[in-house]
Amino acid sequence: MKRILIGAFVISCAMAIAAGAATQATHHASAAKSLTGCLEKGDEANTFKLTNVTGGGAWELVGAPAALKMSDHVGHKVEVSGTSVSAAAAEKAEHAAGAKKETKAEEKEEKGEHHLKVAAVKMISPTCP
Repeated sequence: MKRILIGAFVISCAMAIAAGAATQATHHASAAKSLTGCLEKGDEANTFKLTNVTGGGAWELVGAPAALKMSDHVGHKVEVSGTSVSAAAAEKAEHAAGAKKETKAEEKEEKGEHHLKVAAVKMISPTCP
């Protein structure tokens, strides 16, 4: 009887640790961010990229509300605020905006990119370096 109780306790501890790690990974993937860089037109209609990001790298921007008028800021240095999202969530947001379905090569490339679901944009400078 004692062995059964100890075994149940060990299993429940292992499950609790695994659940905590999964929650932490999910929380990290959807962290709020503010990024500063150069706004560029994306490869498809109504898509945008943030390049020369402070701290390095480039981000694909998805799900920007039309009211932000992102195209008015192309070529400007901007600060973009939003939530980092997975490649799958970015794909879903792009298709909701009417983007074409991606090829297998594009899907593979997409998984290696950073994605930000845009909530706000603020112009820093009318020019980019």
